[in-house]
Amino acid sequence: MKNYLALPLPALMFLGALVSSASAETKRPAPQPICTSLSIDCVVSQNSGYDNGLYPYGVPTIFGWYAGGPAAKGNGAPPSDFLALTGWGQIYPQVGASNVAANVYLKDYRVYVHLTSGGWQLVQDQATNSVAGGHYVADFSNDSSSPMSLVVQPDGSARMASPASGHNDHFWIFPRGSYTPGTVDGVFSIAQLRTDSARANLIANFGADWWRSASAPYLNQDGVFVNNPAVGMGAWVKLTTTYQYFFFTTMTKSQLQAEPPPPLK
Repeated sequence: MKNYLALPLPALMFLGALVSSASAETKRPAPQPICTSLSIDCVVSQNSGYDNGLYPYGVPTIFGWYAGGPAAKGNGAPPSDFLALTGWGQIYPQVGASNVAANVYLKDYRVYVHLTSGGWQLVQDQATNSVAGGHYVADFSNDSSSPMSLVVQPDGSARMASPASGHNDHFWIFPRGSYTPGTVDGVFSIAQLRTDSARANLIANFGADWWRSASAPYLNQDGVFVNNPAVGMGAWVKLTTTYQYFFFTTMTKSQLQAEPPPPLK
């Protein structure tokens, strides 16, 4: 699958550069809380870059995002001439647990940008946009994937099959969200996920990529993703059979408290 007009994969591969995983050096805190209600504390817990002991099966331990996050490393604001972004998520079987086939449901996925002048702008919304994706090889080697069906349900959620061992579910919203260049300094996204099997040991996180424009092609020059640098990704969180919230943000707790994004008001 090579739909580079929407695909956030290249920047995700950048996040997987062969660097030492933070898990080797970071003291492991308590597991991430299951966020079944909205709170700034839950947002922060999923975006602080902690190794919480949940790992994606098939991803090399030396990949920088093997242990999840941090949410942003220098890319909280887009390059000054960029004017688009794409929110994305990924689901993996959990290391050390059985992988039982199941369905996964995604709903209410929204992506906001924070404006330098204050306030938030909604730029992508599952209710009005589309969700696409594929079953990618776990480490994204050779950009190898197989088609993944996303079936819209009566409640507006999107149903997808869980990934097989050695693969993931990688999905994104399209078209890309747009904003005025030079007016954005942060990102916040929110979604809900669940699985339909209590025996499915699946973990997920969310992230985003900046894009030069709504139609700029994928361009990799000497390992630099010219048109779509990664914003970052959040922590791994385990799916349950009830919907829970998944967050991605580049904003700090104090920034979120001072100016909460619309879903948290």
